[in-house]
Parts: sequence; structure tokens; C-alpha cells
Amino acid sequence: MDRVGMVRDLDSLGRIVIPVDIRRRLGIGKHTAMEFWMTESGLIMRRCVGEACILCGELQHLTYFKHAWVCIFCMNELKNKR
Repeated sequence: MDRVGMVRDLDSLGRIVIPVDIRRRLGIGKHTAMEFWMTESGLIMRRCVGEACILCGELQHLTYFKHAWVCIFCMNELKNKR
């Protein structure tokens, strides 16, 4: 994961502006739907892709597990790493 090293303040409505360099690099344009997840250490944000495996992006053979979609291929790989 790249560390960009930019700091932005929230405005009075709790909004933050994502710098244009980051938006271009990630392909985020006007009216792009975004997804958010809370973790113990912070917030994860990504472009909304609907129902896709959170680990590999697969769109088929999905199971909803602990607030995220995971494909059967990733589940099998995780099981085999025990």
C-alpha cells in the first residue's frame, strides 16, 4: 500500500476532499460511488464495485462473510494456509 503523505481537514459537514492526484491514480471521477469499512485501526475506502470478492475482485462464486464478499477460490486458499 502506498503512503501518499497528505493531510486534509474535515469541513464543517464532516467532508474531506480527496486530492486530484489520488483521484486520477485510482480512477475516481465526479459522482463515483464509494464504499467505506471501519476497522480497528482506521477507515478503508474504495470505489464501489458492488458484489465482488474483497480479496481478489472475483464477481462470481461469492459468499457473504463478516460484512464482506469472499469468493470460493479465496476461501479455499485461506483454508489451505492453516
